[in-house]
Amino acid sequence: MTKIGMVGLGRMGSGICRNLIKQRYSVTAYDIDRELLKPFASYANIAENGRELLDGSDVIFLSLPGSVQVEETVREWIAHGVKGKIIIDLSTSYPLSSKQLHEEVRAAGGRFADASLMGTPAHAEQGTLMVTFGGDKETFEDTRGIMSCFASRGVQYMGGPGSGNIAKLANNYLAIMYVALYSEIFPLAEKLGFDTRQLFETIGHSGVNCAMYQSNGPKIVDQIYEPSFSLDLALKDITYVKKLFEEYSMPSFVLDGGLNLLRLGQLKGYGDHDLSEMARVVREYPGMEEKN
Repeated sequence: MTKIGMVGLGRMGSGICRNLIKQRYSVTAYDIDRELLKPFASYANIAENGRELLDGSDVIFLSLPGSVQVEETVREWIAHGVKGKIIIDLSTSYPLSSKQLHEEVRAAGGRFADASLMGTPAHAEQGTLMVTFGGDKETFEDTRGIMSCFASRGVQYMGGPGSGNIAKLANNYLAIMYVALYSEIFPLAEKLGFDTRQLFETIGHSGVNCAMYQSNGPKIVDQIYEPSFSLDLALKDITYVKKLFEEYSMPSFVLDGGLNLLRLGQLKGYGDHDLSEMARVVREYPGMEEKN
């Protein structure tokens, strides 16, 4: 049976790893944070380092913060030897970086694909993620069954290298900018004396209503910013999208406003807080007090 390697056991990777184990795959796990490995000690092989995991695996999944960490890991493996290995990056990475890694791994005798995840840590735990896959069709067909263990909503082939990342970034760009809009308008309505809870309910019956509105609007209206997706990660994703606009000499008028708001939030120390705390940044400008 195919031997699986799982690198990165954070909020997404841990759920993915558990679902692979449930399907009785032989899994070797590794994370630089040894504490994250402890829950898997009785169910998976625990690697001492990334090279040991590579040597003992046929298909390796990466769930890392971004392209910097992915590039460092994959290039170390290329130097060690990746012939016959399949490396699949589940992270939200920069598409042009993924395209370059695809070429480098292929030249070294292995295969590389970008397979970004759509969903939350809860979806990862439940095995109900969706995957947007970028790479060659053969690798997609060879690994789709494995990925279905944690992606019951579908493993979608998006095209060549980098395509999976592009699909995920397009999705995240729209989602993040929705939250930026809510973060601006509800503090303004409050400043104007509106009952923002009533306003939220009224707008919820209009064409503006959507899942993002229902999940993030209440956080902003009630000023209870329950963690779901961090501001730091949102800033990373929007920065990748900005780089793509610049790479292809296209204007990004709307993006720039959201990017500045995210940067301000990070500067104010909200980076590890929920994305919806962009509203806190907006409310601070006119000296509005947050609810306790």
